[in-house]
Amino acid sequence: MQLRPPPPPEKQKKVQFKFGDEVEAFHSDGWWEGAITAEHSGGKFAVFLRGSKEQIVFEEKDLRLPVQWVKGKWEPRFEQVQREKEADSNCPKEVMKFTQGMQVEVTTDDDGFKGAWFAATIIEPSGEDEYLIEYKTLTNDDDTEFLREDIRACNIRPCPLEITVVDGFEVMDEVDAYYNEGWWVGVISKVLINCNYVVYFKEYDEKITFKQVDLRPHQDWLNGKWVVPSEV
Repeated sequence: MQLRPPPPPEKQKKVQFKFGDEVEAFHSDGWWEGAITAEHSGGKFAVFLRGSKEQIVFEEKDLRLPVQWVKGKWEPRFEQVQREKEADSNCPKEVMKFTQGMQVEVTTDDDGFKGAWFAATIIEPSGEDEYLIEYKTLTNDDDTEFLREDIRACNIRPCPLEITVVDGFEVMDEVDAYYNEGWWVGVISKVLINCNYVVYFKEYDEKITFKQVDLRPHQDWLNGKWVVPSEV
């Protein structure tokens, strides 16, 4: 058991909760981590509690932002995670070195592609902390050859670890979905029959149905190692 002081009221900002938000819900005399799975009338929300694996409807007053006790002070948990991701995405001075022929995934900040990762091969260094890569699924305008592009090292990562999913995914599991030749991060919003799932993409406020074969557990490349959301 771990002890910590109660979070001060002033740390709990007034927020507009919505589907997919990470929250803590007051239940059975304690605060339980979960995620909003549906919005109801009257300011109520259905929350999937990860600890007990049950879905319960709560009033807004019984929800709060997830918080954590970090180095002697309180801060929202998602802000800490976001800072770690931004620290890795802002091209720090020390970036991973890649070798010719290495299989990787790359991302871009271009409109319409935010949050997507595409399989690629390192061709050669093209500048300081920059590499010429060849996509494995994207082709040029006339579809005659695979597209090549110069990518900053901070937008390149090794291929994620393979994680075997034995019992399928559950509601609110964070996943990568293979769509439009790339992997897009989302969350499971509904489990269907025959290993089909509805995935919600928060960045684009869109839901799409996928087969399990086109999904993989989401992982983040943080500080030179792979981390799954449940470990953060």
